[in-house]
Amino acid sequence: MSWPEAQSYCREKYTDLATVDNMDDVNRLVNIVDAGYSGSVWIGLKRGTQTRWAWSNGENKSSPYSNWASGEPNGIASCVSYYKGFWVDMDCSSSLYFTCYTENNGYLMAYAGKTWSDAQSICRENHIDLPSIHNSEDHNQITKILSSVDHVWIGLFQDSWEWSDKWSLFFRNWAEGQPSQSSGSDCVSMSRINSGKWAHESCDLKHPFICHGDGKLKQIVKLKLSCNGKYTLNDPSIQTAILNEISEKLKSMGLESDSKISWRKGEGGEVFHQEINRTASSNNKCNKK
Repeated sequence: MSWPEAQSYCREKYTDLATVDNMDDVNRLVNIVDAGYSGSVWIGLKRGTQTRWAWSNGENKSSPYSNWASGEPNGIASCVSYYKGFWVDMDCSSSLYFTCYTENNGYLMAYAGKTWSDAQSICRENHIDLPSIHNSEDHNQITKILSSVDHVWIGLFQDSWEWSDKWSLFFRNWAEGQPSQSSGSDCVSMSRINSGKWAHESCDLKHPFICHGDGKLKQIVKLKLSCNGKYTLNDPSIQTAILNEISEKLKSMGLESDSKISWRKGEGGEVFHQEINRTASSNNKCNKK
């Protein structure tokens, strides 16, 4: 389906298109896709209208702490380097040193000559992620590691993408060269054969897609009623009465602790349509059984 069609389908039958919080989620999604499929699948990310600063590990920049150099950010670039104790926005395609946040809750300075995206991938593959700096303690710890180097990538970046289900985390797993500013490519797909990396494409393209659910079973049941002329089933009050009876029956069976039941409307907004056969009445009134 196209991205909007996939979104509608997931919202109708599950919760929404898939939202990805971390690399564990990326790997789960890759494993869900059939091994024989080499194309892309839609996930729930789409270009939004707001631009925000966020951290590579998925957190938004909710901390009041910042350490921008004078005149920064100047709005000309979307990734951030640590320069002589301050933050400076830089072109994400620049090749810089970078530091990683490690499993031992420390920082490791080991690499040079990488773009921001490549640095992020190396940190995630070998350690945890590019570092986040939320307070003066984090700042002082990183300063000790980076005192002898000028520009070094940290995990802060500018983001204008948002999840279909409005999830607020900013985890991103872009492929090399993504995202670009190409117009009309506003929806995001995941590649199974490229380690689950993401690219933005035209929302009109047809891809398979992945939904996520809320853990509850959604069941669609077709209800057939006999007719004898006493009730008009597309009367909203009659439909409400039928739902109430079904609800009471489910409760008596112990099956409706947190269930929600509703009618599914067809074309024209009607719930019921008359079946044409020789036993049907000529009017459109039916008796519930």
